[in-house]
Amino acid sequence: MHGGRINRLSGTDRMRRFGPPFSASTLGGMALAKGIERYALDESSPYRTQFLESVRVPVDGTEFLMLSGLTPPVIDSSVPSDRAEAYGDTEVQTRNILAELKATLERRGYGLNDVVKVQAFLVGDARIGGHADFQGFSRAYAEAFGTTETPNIPVRTRVQVAGLVEPGWLVEIEAMAAKVG
Repeated sequence: MHGGRINRLSGTDRMRRFGPPFSASTLGGMALAKGIERYALDESSPYRTQFLESVRVPVDGTEFLMLSGLTPPVIDSSVPSDRAEAYGDTEVQTRNILAELKATLERRGYGLNDVVKVQAFLVGDARIGGHADFQGFSRAYAEAFGTTETPNIPVRTRVQVAGLVEPGWLVEIEAMAAKVG
């Protein structure tokens, strides 16, 4: 309604103003992917029925691999798993998660150089006044990206969050990779 009357656009005017309508085979002018591949979590994961390890989506000759958030492994089983000491500090957790990211990418036919986006969620560490250790994260991250072996650096978001699923986790990392199919 505009000034008490209804504005109606013809189909041609609507196309000029808003573009083509969405359909089952297009999304905003891009062909929807055929042949999506879904990869389950390891059999031992308690989350196996809740979410996937990764999804490969081919779009216009490029294959995108989207990975669920990766979390740190226990490095000291003598410490209760609800304490950060069981997983290490932020730097150690980041280094271990990035090693798992590399292994997961390689299992799926990708490498760290194919990573185009990283999202990192950091929790404040009580051992350093409840602040996220962005410097520790960055030191471990710099060992994986922007190196001679892996010169490509992805876009990245790094935020401090109130908490993660397991109280001892200080870091969770999500990533997306892409390569020409």
